[in-house]
Amino acid sequence: MAQFSNHRVLITGSGAGIGRLMAEKLAGHGAEVVVTARRIAAAREVVERIRNAGGRAHAYSLDVSKPGTLTKLRDQIHQELGPISILINNAGVVFGGEFEQVPLEKHLATFKVNSEGLMACTHTFMDDLIRAPRGHLVNIASASAFIGLPYGSSYAASKWAVVGFSESLRLELAERGIRNVKVTTVCPSYIATGMFKGVKAPMFSPMLTPDRVVESILRGISRGEAFVIEPPMARSVELLKGVLPRKLWDELARRTGVSTSMYSWKGKKKDE
Repeated sequence: MAQFSNHRVLITGSGAGIGRLMAEKLAGHGAEVVVTARRIAAAREVVERIRNAGGRAHAYSLDVSKPGTLTKLRDQIHQELGPISILINNAGVVFGGEFEQVPLEKHLATFKVNSEGLMACTHTFMDDLIRAPRGHLVNIASASAFIGLPYGSSYAASKWAVVGFSESLRLELAERGIRNVKVTTVCPSYIATGMFKGVKAPMFSPMLTPDRVVESILRGISRGEAFVIEPPMARSVELLKGVLPRKLWDELARRTGVSTSMYSWKGKKKDE
């Protein structure tokens, strides 16, 4: 993956979880990584680890739910480092439970971070990607973007929005003749990061390790893939939903645990 050595990569929500691991892996492959997190201390810890390993990294504070700060951050990065060529929209939150029992502000916060924040970051840095010799936009969605997710309705809906936005933008760039920018949408099932503590993974879809997901993402970026979906079984969901009668699909989802996986969710309410 030597092709990352000429890239400056900004990763949102990279103070923990798969964001942190992506930052470390990309730096290990030669990329210059811009680590961002709501807590600057978390970003600095990641940067210190990367630099101690011989990599290049820089820490910035970023709360994607506050789009008014993005232009200032972009200008600061441009002045101190230069433009980016890869943007990985990873920041996200999840709140689970019976829909009406979850406070409305938490449902709205889910969209504010997972959908609106992702779109705002993309809008702010899109010119950087277009001007780069090889630009790349990576949006972290979820396998729940293909299904209904009881007890996680606003989370699934926010990820459906990410897939719709990403696919629309990918096709728009092609229509505009912008061939140097690739768009990759990442749709993993549950990842063992603590964010989904307590969930019961569906049948045939075990909890994914962060390493497996990150390696798939980096491979997908290298190949310019439109989608990265993990595990492989999740790739058949859209086909099954399309060919099976609705009642049969609903029953299959219930029996395999797809519809009940979030019932026992006890995850941490923090960034991915």
